Amino acid sequence: MRKFLTIFVVIALAVLLMPLIVMINQKKDTVYGLDTVEVNELLSEIEKSWGTSFVYPKCSFDYAVLDSDENLIYKYGSNSSAESINKATAERDTVRDIVVDDEIVGKVIIYNHIKDVEKNIEAHFLLNYLISVGIAFLVIVLVILWIEIRVVKPFDRMKEFAVSIASGDLDKPLEMDKLHLFGAFTESFDIMREELSISRERELQANISKKELVAQLSHDIKTPVASIKAMSEVLSVKEDREELRTKVIAIGEKADHIDSLVSNLFTSTLQELEKLEINTSEMDSTYLEKLIREADNRGLVKELDIPECIISCDKIRVTQVISNIIYNSYKYANTDIYVLGRTDDNTLSLSITDRGGGVPVEELGIITQKYKRGANTEGIQGTGLGLYIAKELMENMEGGLEVTNADGGFRVTLDFKLA
Repeated sequence: MRKFLTIFVVIALAVLLMPLIVMINQKKDTVYGLDTVEVNELLSEIEKSWGTSFVYPKCSFDYAVLDSDENLIYKYGSNSSAESINKATAERDTVRDIVVDDEIVGKVIIYNHIKDVEKNIEAHFLLNYLISVGIAFLVIVLVILWIEIRVVKPFDRMKEFAVSIASGDLDKPLEMDKLHLFGAFTESFDIMREELSISRERELQANISKKELVAQLSHDIKTPVASIKAMSEVLSVKEDREELRTKVIAIGEKADHIDSLVSNLFTSTLQELEKLEINTSEMDSTYLEKLIREADNRGLVKELDIPECIISCDKIRVTQVISNIIYNSYKYANTDIYVLGRTDDNTLSLSITDRGGGVPVEELGIITQKYKRGANTEGIQGTGLGLYIAKELMENMEGGLEVTNADGGFRVTLDFKLA
């Protein structure tokens, strides 16, 4: 690139200086371009015939003959104007002495027509300069086009390619042209794209394998946890000693906690793998009362009023939603719970409200997001998945979930589609 620009600058300077060089050469040729042999021959003939009747010869130049008193004796050429030594000197004409018997008897003025020559030179100079400027302009235009085609456009393509790479589009290859300045670089750039694409695919497969492993482990853990829950329930009924019975109940609650965490983790993993299945069917609303009673193992639900209707939902996923909400109330509020339902158009709205003081208003919009928890959860174990998964499941069942502060506590409203 540097070599090309250097050559371009040299050519441009040469083109622009050419008219000046031509003009100097033309002036030099004009001032010194007289045929000295012809001049000497004319002077010799005049000196030989001086004082006699003499026919002055024709020459390739204009001239005039003066006597010693500067009187005009003869004039050849119609464009001659200088008829005195002073005027000839002023117009830079050539003046030669006529010498007869070693005595200067007159002068010969040879007209150089310097003014006319200078005008012609200036005209030629202007023409040559315009031609040179035109050539220089053409060269500049060609250079700009060359730079545009070979430098700017390839660079713009590389810039667009870099933006595509940054946005994650690794499938579109970069067009390679080894003729422009970035040819070799674009090839390396495209190789980098291919390597990034391969690396991303490997990372994606590795993440999928990890998530599948988590899903499998979550599923495998649920079986022994279910056994622990069942055995703790049996022991809590059969055990008469209050101290041991309390410990057995605590074991059951911890098993419920583990079961809830594992279920949330399993559901979240299936969702990321796009393998979460939702199978909706018609269900009587009284079944919701049964699910709430089963989830409320502490007996904190003090009011339960659900109108009879037929809803559309997935029984397994609804069980998980209600369990998450009830368990969250236990964990963060641990107060009485009130469940009220009402029908409106094509929806059954089920509100589940505790009396735990609620959450800050500015946090209501984020606690249903993945891995987001409120400020009142400090020191309380949790993953931030419960409400997120409940909301996702409800929306996948063509329903909805909203959270608000109401009646001195926290309220979760579930919207079920009527069948």
